[in-house]
Amino acid sequence: MPTLKALIIGKVKDKASISKVRLFHSFSSKSVRYIHLALLKSTTHTSHKPPNCDYVSAVVSYSNSPYGPAAFAAVLWRLRVTKDALVATKTLIVFHKLIKSSRATFGGFDRDRCQNNLKLNDFSNKSSYFTLELSQWVGWYASYLDCLSWISEVLGSFPNLKESSKEKAKEKDCVWSYQTAYIMRQTDSLVTFFEHICTRPEIPPRFQNKIVDEIRELVIQDYFTVIRLVMVRLQVLSERLTKPGFEHVGDFGLNDLSPVLVRLEECKESLSGFSWCCKRLAEDFWCLVEKLKGETVKDDEEMVELSGLVQTTVEDDKEMVELAGSSQNKWVTFDDSEMATNEVVKWDSKWVTFDDSKALSLCT
Repeated sequence: MPTLKALIIGKVKDKASISKVRLFHSFSSKSVRYIHLALLKSTTHTSHKPPNCDYVSAVVSYSNSPYGPAAFAAVLWRLRVTKDALVATKTLIVFHKLIKSSRATFGGFDRDRCQNNLKLNDFSNKSSYFTLELSQWVGWYASYLDCLSWISEVLGSFPNLKESSKEKAKEKDCVWSYQTAYIMRQTDSLVTFFEHICTRPEIPPRFQNKIVDEIRELVIQDYFTVIRLVMVRLQVLSERLTKPGFEHVGDFGLNDLSPVLVRLEECKESLSGFSWCCKRLAEDFWCLVEKLKGETVKDDEEMVELSGLVQTTVEDDKEMVELAGSSQNKWVTFDDSEMATNEVVKWDSKWVTFDDSKALSLCT
C-alpha cells in the first residue's frame, strides 16, 4: 500500500501534469486537448488499479479518426517522460488497447525506437516493492508490444481472428492464396511471438497485483487469437506438403516445418497456464502440433531408411568391384615372364621372319 507521503506527492504530480497540458494545448484543437487530458486521468500516479475504462475508451475512440496519430503521439510522449512504474504500465495498457482497435498497422513502436527513445528495457523504479515488481513488467511489456507491432506488419493487420467457423474459413481461403515461403515466414513470426510470451516475468498470485492481472488478460486474448492464426497456417502447410500429387511453389518440404514445430513444443509448458481460458482450443492446437511433428518424424525416418539403402547399395557395389578386381588378379599370374610368353605364343624364329620391311615372307 502506498505511504501517505507517496500518495500526496502522486496527487500533486497529477494536478501539475493536468495544468501543464491545459496550458500547453490551450491553442490546440479541442480533440487533441481532450486526448491528452483523458490519457493523464487514466494513467495517474496514485491508483494501484488498471487505468480507468472510461478515460481509456475516450483515448481509444480516436484510433481510427483523423486524430489517431495524435492519440499515438500522446501515449509515446507519456512513456518517454515518466519515471514512475505505475504511470508506465498503465500507459502501455492504453497503448495496447489503442493498437488493437486501430485498423491501420502502427510501425512507430519498432525495436530501435523502443531501445533508443523510450529506453524502457532498463526501466527501474525502486521506490517500493510494488513499483519494483512493476518495473520488471514495464521492460517486458514494451518489448511484447514491439513484437506485436512487428507481427502486425508481417500479417498486414493486427491479429484479430475470432472463434467463428465463417471467419476461420475466410482466413484459410486467404492463406491458400499465399506462396508456401510466405506462409512459412508468417508462421515463424507467430511462433516468435509465443517464444516472447514465455520470457515474461514471474507472475504474482492473482489479484495481488491488479495492474499485472490486466496485462495478463490482454496477453491471453492475443495468445488465443494468434493460436487460431497459427492453426490455419499449419493446416494449409500440412495439406500442401503432405497431400500426394500436390505441386507447391518453392523448395519447401515437410522437413522445413519440423524446426518450427520443435520450437512450438518447447513453448507448450510455459503457455499451459493460459489454457484455462479456452481449454478446447488449446487442446486442439497442441494435438495438431503433435500430429504434424509425428508426420515429420516419420518422414525423417523414411529419409534415413532410404539413405541407408543407398549406402548399402554403394557398399555392395564397392564389394563387387573389389571382388572382380581380386578375381582378375588371380586369373592371370605372371610368375615367370618367359614361361608365360612361351605358353601363350610358341615363338619360333624359323617360322616367321621379316626379311623385308615392306613384306612378310614365309620360309619353307
